[in-house]
Amino acid sequence: MAPPQRIEPGQQGAAPQQESKASTPGRSKRLLLLVAGAAVLVVAVIVGAVLMTTGDNSPEGQVRAAIGEYTDALREGDLNTLRSTTCGQLHDFYQGISAEQFQGVHQLSTEQGSIPVVDSVNAVRITDDTALAEATVYTAAESKRTARTFDLQNTGDGWKVCDPTAAP
Repeated sequence: MAPPQRIEPGQQGAAPQQESKASTPGRSKRLLLLVAGAAVLVVAVIVGAVLMTTGDNSPEGQVRAAIGEYTDALREGDLNTLRSTTCGQLHDFYQGISAEQFQGVHQLSTEQGSIPVVDSVNAVRITDDTALAEATVYTAAESKRTARTFDLQNTGDGWKVCDPTAAP
């Protein structure tokens, strides 16, 4: 049997410090991995934002953008944008409604959750100056996704939504 050894008070604190120093490399590796993961995420978000803002300038991309602008204006209650992004009978409707009437209709639609939200534009068919786009749409009141078509016309000012109708 070995005789007991005396440990001086200064030595008692030394052992835990050595343990913490030994565990620091593992902790710093985790921190490094966390920072690297966050950096990759930030880069991915930036790349995604750049791709979304630069957009697709093809005719199909322009149709998708016109639908997005129209539905954003519906959601935000932006009557001026609705007037400038529509054509045909839809345009006539937005031209003929007063701002006060529109605000009332928009408020009621918002409260009822009946404003359509485009989940995705699945197909675009362009023939000369007209386009037909099939989109998947839902509302806040009805989260079920449904197919909807958008009729568009290419005017001198770009693509305009003419008459969104239910898909057959």
